[in-house]
Amino acid sequence: MTKKDINKTKFDKGTNLKLDIFRECFRAWFPVLANDKFTQKLFIFDLFAGSGTDEEGDYGSPLILLDEARGNNKQFCNFVNNKEKDISFIFNEKITRKAHELEKNVANYFEQCESDCSLDNCVYRHKYEIKNDDFINVFKNDDFENILKNKKHGKFLLLDQYGFKEIGDEVFLKLVTYPKTDFIFFIASNYIKRFKTLTAVTDYFQKIGNINFDESQPKECHKIIAEYFRQLLPPDKEYYLHQFSYLKKTNYYGLIFGTNHTYGMEKFLNVCWKHDPLSGESMENMYNDFERGSLFYNPNDSNKKQEVKQLIEKEILNSHIKTNIEGLKFVLLKGCQTSLYIECIEELIKAKKVSIDGKFNKTATSIHKLKGDKVYNINVLTQ
Repeated sequence: MTKKDINKTKFDKGTNLKLDIFRECFRAWFPVLANDKFTQKLFIFDLFAGSGTDEEGDYGSPLILLDEARGNNKQFCNFVNNKEKDISFIFNEKITRKAHELEKNVANYFEQCESDCSLDNCVYRHKYEIKNDDFINVFKNDDFENILKNKKHGKFLLLDQYGFKEIGDEVFLKLVTYPKTDFIFFIASNYIKRFKTLTAVTDYFQKIGNINFDESQPKECHKIIAEYFRQLLPPDKEYYLHQFSYLKKTNYYGLIFGTNHTYGMEKFLNVCWKHDPLSGESMENMYNDFERGSLFYNPNDSNKKQEVKQLIEKEILNSHIKTNIEGLKFVLLKGCQTSLYIECIEELIKAKKVSIDGKFNKTATSIHKLKGDKVYNINVLTQ
């Protein structure tokens, strides 16, 4: 597969969508960890950083990360300055020429930023490092691993790899073990589907041969790849993954987000459902809903939402979901916003299929904070 240098052309529609999701995901993540009193230091990694801009000067991922860390009207600069929060950006670019260009683009960014800043000293000017190395060398470095293992550090990893070879089984299974670590990676799912029997794929995805792609449903290939990664997770591990895909010319590409915290998943799903109000997972019509602009288009009652609601009801009535916490987490694992659980439980109560043991509440966000009388049991009523 020929590697095109996307920094030497204007970012296309697919790349801009990917960058928008990167931006919005980090925008949601950053203030949460920056304000967390139990998080001593933040590390933001962009390990396939590129040169920082396209040919027209539009921001690539490293400058987007720096820009979002400023916030509107540099609000986070003031916060970081006042709280003396320790934040580090680590950008890595394997190609030496592009790493040098990134150095210049980051320096130019700070010069422009400081030209109209009221702070005496830029809080981020000396908080970044640019590496010029292979991804795997950075990933297996002891210092890097020690940072990721530290429970007092908040980590955000952006892994915008070319193709698919860098994030295989081994790397993924290490990523999911690290505490306070959220990651989002790009993957060329269509190429894995096309070449799944070749050693170029099986060397990185050892069980991919067991997956059967439906040739009549090419738009599902990224969803299938995301499910492949889910199946790698230990059965007793609570971990949240979600995917978002898009079509670029004739090939499907996508993003996969991972977090061990429900709040991280809530935030990412909000981004995805904003871009895709029907299924929260693709710019394609994944579940064959009525198209936007048609007479019966209704994002509030999409096929995916109906499918997941039926699953929730079945799990509740079979007593597999016994509390609101379990119900809310189930919805997250199915890639839906947690308000869907509230809709379902209200319908079951109204239909007299279940009752609530405790105080019923409609809280559907920040579910990690639900404790005490905010947690209720669900009783299945005999029909």
